[in-house]
Amino acid sequence: MTTVGLAFMRRRVEAIGVGCVLALIAVIVLSETGATGVGATLLIGAAIAAAVSVGGPRTFRLREEETGLTVVRLLVPKHYAWSQISGMAMDFGEEPETSAHRVRLRLRLVDPPGRFCGPFLGELTIADGDRPRGVEPRALAELFALFGRHGLPVDRPEFANAVLSAHGLPPLPPPPVRSAPDGPVPGPEESGPDAPAAAQE
Repeated sequence: MTTVGLAFMRRRVEAIGVGCVLALIAVIVLSETGATGVGATLLIGAAIAAAVSVGGPRTFRLREEETGLTVVRLLVPKHYAWSQISGMAMDFGEEPETSAHRVRLRLRLVDPPGRFCGPFLGELTIADGDRPRGVEPRALAELFALFGRHGLPVDRPEFANAVLSAHGLPPLPPPPVRSAPDGPVPGPEESGPDAPAAAQE
């Protein structure tokens, strides 16, 4: 079983808000109890905010298990059974402030359906033309390889294969081909008694 770190796709600003909330709670509790002085209380709050802001993104990861995938955010796990997962959604776009190209990755769930309903995995900057920059970390290749092992489709397999190739990993398996049934197609008279009769002049 594989664990893929998602810290490279998480922006530190996401953890700053959590760190500030935890620091504020600690400052209020210490102030109310009088356990420390004002200066020490503020230092403790600042240390908590800094620790969560720096270390928080490192807690984001995706864990492969026999029964499904577990998404871990800030040490809080959320498990999704294989039967709940239908693939990976890839949302390409541009940042309005910088015009930088980016892609957002999500788990695509069976229920609720849709590209943007599943849990958010992360976001990373890409090259113009919605192509990999060629410097993506190996963790991204391992993420695509994990989906390939379980036959889970991704929205842009050519993007995933470029990242896999850059790290010397095999490409995603081709999607299954739905074959047509063998033999001639039955005519109206062979379709059974419930088939509608052919129109007559």
